[in-house]
Amino acid sequence: MRACCYTILVACVLVVASAGAATAQNNRFTQRSFVPSPSVRAFGDAGVALPGPDRPFFYNPAHLPRLSSHFTILGLQAAASQNLRDQIRFFNDRLQPAIEANFEMEAGALESLYRDASRRGRRPVRGTGAVVLPSFVYSTSGLGLGGGLFAKTSLNYRLGDAGLGVPEVYLLSRTDLMAVLSLGLSLEPLGLPGASVGGTVTRGRRFLSFEKKPLDAFAPDETALLLQGRTLQLDLGGLYTIPWWPFAGRLSVGGAAYDLLDSSYAYTYGGAPQIPFLDGFVAEAESVDAGTAAREEDRARRRFGLRPSYRVGVAYRLPALSGVDDVAVAADYQGYGDDRQHPLARLHLGARAEVTDGLMLRAGLSAGYPTGGLGVQFGAVHLDYAVHAFEEGRAPGQTETYVQTARFMLRIQ
Repeated sequence: MRACCYTILVACVLVVASAGAATAQNNRFTQRSFVPSPSVRAFGDAGVALPGPDRPFFYNPAHLPRLSSHFTILGLQAAASQNLRDQIRFFNDRLQPAIEANFEMEAGALESLYRDASRRGRRPVRGTGAVVLPSFVYSTSGLGLGGGLFAKTSLNYRLGDAGLGVPEVYLLSRTDLMAVLSLGLSLEPLGLPGASVGGTVTRGRRFLSFEKKPLDAFAPDETALLLQGRTLQLDLGGLYTIPWWPFAGRLSVGGAAYDLLDSSYAYTYGGAPQIPFLDGFVAEAESVDAGTAAREEDRARRRFGLRPSYRVGVAYRLPALSGVDDVAVAADYQGYGDDRQHPLARLHLGARAEVTDGLMLRAGLSAGYPTGGLGVQFGAVHLDYAVHAFEEGRAPGQTETYVQTARFMLRIQ
């Protein structure tokens, strides 16, 4: 039996390893459509091997047979980097007047503007809003089924060096609409106790707008094209809880591979629908010629193509320890194949404990940065908060972005 289980685990690892491309959850490196969970972010962004109600759709569908049935009525989530307010104030007070003046300023004032913009731009800005529309998980007799509707709008902004002391602006706005269907199956009836597998199919629609050019190239009437794309994606996952574990608690290993279908977003320009946070920034349809639209479509397909990615991890869970309940520790590794980041920037560690009924504390390390947060439950009301970090550079400690995330959710179990 153990030899058979080892064979399954090796096969799962080989499947996810063959998918190497971009990291699974950092949207600086992947174009994957997903709604991150603050309970996972606070947990060091780990948990592919730790079953939980926030994980089957976007982390590991093999969790489904291990979960209790529940129905999510609504969820609202917002996230922002800690420097967002300062960046907004700087844009309104300094950048916007300079753009409106077409950068016709005194040399000293212009040099000061570029210097201050570059200094602030060393810490990239992130902002995200997400809505969880009705979703469900139904689990019975080793079979789990889940599905739901999700919407997410995100903004990424950072400044680089365009040369000659002029900052280069990178601005990316994405709105994703997702319909998700997941299926998980326990392999115990097949003689493999503790093992489960699962898959998720996501039908996504994306609205994308981006700019990357020197700051002084922005015009007073600057607008960007709004591109649309659709895709169908497949994720596969596996989970194995060792039944012959000789110590207290449960030890699990798991992995998932994302975006396995060769079905990238086919971006096209088709007008400018009303998308949150993009009013006034996207170009009107009648102002865009066919050649410009074709060039931007080609840029988006090359720059924002989908590539497979994966996670592998291990988790250890205890019912109680030293007076606290539901204690768990976990470690995840996010894999990709372009070697743009140091391996330590892909490592995620987490720990959690339920200190009292309805209050969960979480902490961890994500890409070398401390994370933390808590979860509170009052009946059907679930409140989660997380402080976590992204590594935007190639090595831990190079270019971090700290983000605070809060979520309100109504869930019936």
